[in-house]
Amino acid sequence: NQGGSENITDAQVEDEVRILNRDYNKQNADTANAVSNFKYIIANMNVQWRLANIDPWGNCTNGIDRVNSDQTYVGDDYSKLNGWPREKYMNVWVVRQMGGGAAGYAYYPADVAVQYSVPSRDGVIILHNYIGSIGTGSTGSSRALTHEIGHCFSLQHCWGNNNNPGQSCGDDEVEDTPPTKGWLYCPSASGAQVCQHGVIENYQNYMEYSYCSIMFTEGQKARWLASANSSIAGRNNLWSDSNLVATGTSNTTRTPCAPIANFNVSKRTICSGSSVTFINTSGNADSMDYYWEFPTGNPSTATTANVQVTFSTPGWQPATLTVSNAYGQSTKSDTTLVYVAPEYSTQVAPYREGFENPGIFDGIWATSNYDASNTYDNNITWFKQTTSASHTGSGSVVLNNYYAHANHDVDEIISPGIDMRSLTSSQKYMTFYYSWATSNQYYNNLPDSLIVWVSANCGTSWNAIYRVANTTAVNAGYVQGYFVPTQTSAFWKKVTINISSLMAQAHVIFRFQAFTSVQGNNLYIDDINIGDDLTTGIDENSLTASNVQLFPNPTGGNATLIMNLASQQHVGIKVFDITGKQVLNVFDGAMDAGDNTAEIKSGALASGVYVVSIQAGQSVIERKLVIK
Repeated sequence: NQGGSENITDAQVEDEVRILNRDYNKQNADTANAVSNFKYIIANMNVQWRLANIDPWGNCTNGIDRVNSDQTYVGDDYSKLNGWPREKYMNVWVVRQMGGGAAGYAYYPADVAVQYSVPSRDGVIILHNYIGSIGTGSTGSSRALTHEIGHCFSLQHCWGNNNNPGQSCGDDEVEDTPPTKGWLYCPSASGAQVCQHGVIENYQNYMEYSYCSIMFTEGQKARWLASANSSIAGRNNLWSDSNLVATGTSNTTRTPCAPIANFNVSKRTICSGSSVTFINTSGNADSMDYYWEFPTGNPSTATTANVQVTFSTPGWQPATLTVSNAYGQSTKSDTTLVYVAPEYSTQVAPYREGFENPGIFDGIWATSNYDASNTYDNNITWFKQTTSASHTGSGSVVLNNYYAHANHDVDEIISPGIDMRSLTSSQKYMTFYYSWATSNQYYNNLPDSLIVWVSANCGTSWNAIYRVANTTAVNAGYVQGYFVPTQTSAFWKKVTINISSLMAQAHVIFRFQAFTSVQGNNLYIDDINIGDDLTTGIDENSLTASNVQLFPNPTGGNATLIMNLASQQHVGIKVFDITGKQVLNVFDGAMDAGDNTAEIKSGALASGVYVVSIQAGQSVIERKLVIK
């Protein structure tokens, strides 16, 4: 959560547990509204749901883990943070937004049973307003978790194994649920006879999308219990006597716990003299006392749940929260959650930064090192100045992600305030170069992304002006070892951004934010250029698009190079590895005007990234070649 509406109350979570127990034990009064020929097969699943009272480390817990993270706005598999062992707990992740417009989703046990790293995805991820019937929830959406947990125990949708109701008649492999197309609304009994004449479909089933769901069938109960008794994905351990004791759920009496301190902020970057709200996101207890400490802020202490603080000293600001109750206390401190920039611009555009200065992050630019839970983790993956690689000159900034230990690790570099008012119409662009490789040779399911944010109001709001993600972000291809690019143009991608909307602003801050993963490799950024005259510059694709084609690329074998020459001239074609060592001499001689081809026999080369250099007359064209 980020301290907003998604940070639902303990009472809303407990209300959802009440609803699960009602639905899974046939205690819902609306079963009286069931279509008559289904009333006799409404199942009592005889399943009790309880919030854990002991966490995986043996500590007292109320079963609700509050995690501060930007991932609440993403809502995908990489938003499933801090998951507890799935053979001991049923994980439910609550988020603010979901990708693809879904309210929530879950996987069948067999789909998350054995694949590498997939067990961490096991459970339900769901929108906060589909939890419970109070708070941000509602009665109409409160049974979504009943539905999703059905999937966790092998129940399909009534129309079959897909998410597309209404398209074709299908079956869920349960005998007492008739074939159906599935329903996106609640029909009448007479209008629910689509797939078989005279047969009413079970549109009131929890595994439908009809929003008038009130029942499981006896056939579904048998399938659900078979899954619960299976060792697939550890389902049979969830309800074992030993696990009930280990998780503190063997009886209904809960042990009160000491609170766990946690907090977030309304904004991460502000200007000197501005205020930020510190938002309490502590949990694990019904009630607690608060004590805040802000050594450089005003006020310097506070005892309310949330507090607004003004900072006047530029730089990172420390903050501490201690929460306590009769059962104990907990303290959290953070020294780099709020960055205060000078209220005046320290730079004037046009502005260039080539990261040649080793002290660039000592009061000029800022760097932050955060993990996916928005907590300063001080891990070994962070942006720093380097002289090991550069686009030009001798320096750049590198995110050393080759040694990454987590998915969706968050790291940033933040510019000083820049006065943009001197820029003219020919200076309306921002450019920078980056070089990024992956350690995943198949390029599949990469969560890595790079976003450039801009604020013209001291961090009150941020707008994304550039975003690249997944396989598109990886411009330097697959590199098995520690990636260090040369200055060869094929390894550097030039990004051009129109910043004309910022040209009247007196104080603009840019923030480069990278999300990285254990499948990634190093990211280098260099030559940030804000407002120089770029109208005569060379576009990043001009060399690669200038009558030269290289395919297939990536390739598992040979590749073909096609060149269209304006006149007869001498052509040399060579292939280099990423260290600059020549590994192939493809062609060296005269070529005629028009189309010419050359075959690059790459079968003897190892998998990796190479540079194909074509010298035609005075021109040198370089193309990246990826060999799988």
